[in-house]
Amino acid sequence: MEENKRYTKSIERLNDALGKEIATTLQYIYFHTVFEDAGYEHIAHLMRSASISEMRHIEHISERILFLQGSVNMNSSFPTRQINDVREAFEFALKLEQSTVDTYNEYSRLCAEEDDAVTHRMFQEMAAEEEGHLDIFRTELQNLKDYGSQYLALQSIAHSKKASEK
Repeated sequence: MEENKRYTKSIERLNDALGKEIATTLQYIYFHTVFEDAGYEHIAHLMRSASISEMRHIEHISERILFLQGSVNMNSSFPTRQINDVREAFEFALKLEQSTVDTYNEYSRLCAEEDDAVTHRMFQEMAAEEEGHLDIFRTELQNLKDYGSQYLALQSIAHSKKASEK
């Protein structure tokens, strides 16, 4: 497939975003499995939901790259970190989301300047979704700061009670 030269920079940005979305998806799936195993069902569910959202971004970005006649680069931009501490996981997730929002806002602006309105809008929409994740992760981190290990203990107890009722 021959690449459309007009959209070369948009395709590069989209592929950069794609690598980050793949890496973030894998990271959140890792958190999901680790925290589900630890009995933190609520946190595991949040991570699973975030990973599904990131997977949708992967799909949309890939479709846009192909529409622009580019080559899709399905490689993760960073390795999954083996973080097992809930607080550390949320702190890392916050950094990922903030970085992504900042990047997508910049990419949106650049695409608009280059008259690529669809990719511009796409980055705006994804930035808004990432801000939603940012808000959820901030709230959870604040809960951990406010309630400490009690917050995790309540989740573990709820998980155990649910498991015993089956």
